[in-house]
Amino acid sequence: MQASNLEIIRLNNLRLGAKIISEQLKHGVHLGKKAGVGLEFEQYRYYEPGDDPKRIDWKYFSRSGKHMIKESQTESHLNVRIMLDLSGSMNYTEKGIKRLDYAKNLIASLAYLGNQQGDALSFFTLQNGKVLQKVAPSPKAFQRIIYCLEQDQAEGSWPIGPQEFPELKSRKKELIIFVSDFLQKESEWIQIVEEMRHPKKEIVLFQILGEQERSFDLKGNFEFEDLEGNRRLNLDGETVRKTYNEAISTYLNELEMAFQLPQVHFYSVTLIEPIAEVISRFLSDRQLG
Repeated sequence: MQASNLEIIRLNNLRLGAKIISEQLKHGVHLGKKAGVGLEFEQYRYYEPGDDPKRIDWKYFSRSGKHMIKESQTESHLNVRIMLDLSGSMNYTEKGIKRLDYAKNLIASLAYLGNQQGDALSFFTLQNGKVLQKVAPSPKAFQRIIYCLEQDQAEGSWPIGPQEFPELKSRKKELIIFVSDFLQKESEWIQIVEEMRHPKKEIVLFQILGEQERSFDLKGNFEFEDLEGNRRLNLDGETVRKTYNEAISTYLNELEMAFQLPQVHFYSVTLIEPIAEVISRFLSDRQLG
């Protein structure tokens, strides 16, 4: 019997939770595939400093004068950049599960898998209009990511309007994993994703929402709190249900359409979906791709 999200979160131990979740997976442990050393020829690429000179195709060099390396599709190490939204709305809680805790356990589990296969892991947070690199690639990156996750708290809001983040514009080949609720006032998160896009990058977006956020169906009087501001409203659930559900349905459909971009993969999950099943679906999609 699998441990539930609530049981894993109540462990209050991200390393242990990540191990439990990884053991629940049914579809292997590799985050992805990229070109590397193998048997089946896929493509050429230019020789780069640090490559083994033995991999240069000298016959190709004799014809073209270019130092090229043959690549094949095989399991190999990845550069994995993990990003976590720490805006105040990540504190949303439903059925005892806080969105931020779900996100932390999801990230810890993905980092655990990456660490197991020797991927180069880095970790960034987005909060109050700032993108901060908390962990750089190193042999101890996984342990440092766990430490940062244990300390990180969500607060504040992401400012509206276009901004420049040079740290998001690298051109190296990497897998970017971005975890957020992707709830925005205008199009701030869409702009962030657009800024990160590059032909060498693959971007995976995990949107985490509560069931009541996706489809509100409660009755009675409720106090609605703006988790990124100081506003509170007392409203009747029956009165706001239709208007809210129409608005959120339109918003989520438009968001999903906006993220239908080359090399961008969007997963919208709820707080009750088992984290192991979410990761299993993600890994299965990568293997099929």
